[in-house]
Amino acid sequence: MPKVQQPKGSIKWRPLGYGIYKTNYDGVVFAQSKEAGIGVIIRDVKGLVIVALAEKIPYLGSVEVLDALAARRAEKFVVELGLIASEFEGDSEVVWRALRTADGAHSSMGEIIKDTLSIVGSL
Repeated sequence: MPKVQQPKGSIKWRPLGYGIYKTNYDGVVFAQSKEAGIGVIIRDVKGLVIVALAEKIPYLGSVEVLDALAARRAEKFVVELGLIASEFEGDSEVVWRALRTADGAHSSMGEIIKDTLSIVGSL
């Protein structure tokens, strides 16, 4: 099962074991257009970018929901690429805790968290 790391104040690359990828994800809000974006970067054991993804989506009014959507898209992207082992990292502590504890069913991002965890289970 992939690991989900706790968000950190300062970002610093940490090498992984051979065959394990590092998947970073984040969401961004474009205030003027009222749209949002999701970004995913997957790096190899040396820290080199092997693939990246950027998608524009409607902004649903919640940064937490946006970050949960980014986490879910990162998980789906790894599955689509057929990668077997990846460590996931985002900067939302709320999303990290919800994924880590499989909680959040009663929050605005509950269904997204459940869906993300089901994708994680397929890895």
